Amino acid sequence: LFLILLASTIYPTNSNAQKPSGTIARADSVACGGNGTAIITDPGSIPCELQPDIQKINFLRVDLCTAEPTAPTTSAPLDRTNCATFFKNDDGSEVVVEEGVGSQIGTASDYSTLPFGTYTYGVVTMGTVFKYTASKTFDDDMTDTSESGGSRICVTRPGTNPIMYGLHDNQNANNSNVSCTANAVASEISIGINTLTVTDAGDCKHLLNFTGTNGNVAVYLLEADDTLHNDVTVVDIVPSSSSGCTGGTNNEVSKIMGVMTLATPIEIAANTVGMQIAYNNTRALKLDLCCDSAIYKWDVAFFDLTLTAKKSRARGAWR
Repeated sequence: LFLILLASTIYPTNSNAQKPSGTIARADSVACGGNGTAIITDPGSIPCELQPDIQKINFLRVDLCTAEPTAPTTSAPLDRTNCATFFKNDDGSEVVVEEGVGSQIGTASDYSTLPFGTYTYGVVTMGTVFKYTASKTFDDDMTDTSESGGSRICVTRPGTNPIMYGLHDNQNANNSNVSCTANAVASEISIGINTLTVTDAGDCKHLLNFTGTNGNVAVYLLEADDTLHNDVTVVDIVPSSSSGCTGGTNNEVSKIMGVMTLATPIEIAANTVGMQIAYNNTRALKLDLCCDSAIYKWDVAFFDLTLTAKKSRARGAWR
């Protein structure tokens, strides 16, 4: 087995279609104590996830598929032979996600009619930079990475990095995107996804399965041409020595694509009047902690989407 793995390392067949082999579930991460209430529990030194006040997502494309599409490779994009495009905007459409607030994605010119049929997969493509605004109150004093001063309220605020990436090392208080100083006011920050996770060996994962609210989501980081990074190997990693696994850069990716297995297939019929997206972002913002009660940076936490078809009201019926 070792010899087979070694041969695979020396002669990677990464031009073949790849589906993620690793899986992360929501249960693998920790919710901040008190998330969803006015007061958050001091997390100590354990990273945790919470709900942002405002999140902005840049949508590029939404497809529905009647069969599982063939995964992208380092040389070919996702095969959409069995798919129909519902929404597409190459420049992207930024949508505000706020609790209790609904927002339309794009304009009428971005939409196409879907053929009648039963769709079992959804494909959502977004930009890799997400924007957040949050002000969180804790039950004890918190500090930024300098561990000096601090207060019970910590807010988002841009540091010296225009975009803070998930893999972003050697941050000091000025670089960081968090402020816990007294009377600090929250402002919008940009966080970029440049890896889905990092292995114990320091390698980057550019494709990974996530167990979402309504089933599995196969997630891929894509270059501008919709292909995987050239250095993705047969074991789904980009080595730490590669240009695709560098802290503080976009790692040559500009899109994040999720292929969702729809637990409830979507039926497009004559009475279908549109599509609706529900954002499961109750834990979409992460506290990266450098030490006890000190926040290193705000980071992107996993969130997923639920796609449903909107039906016209039947004559004489209440809905």
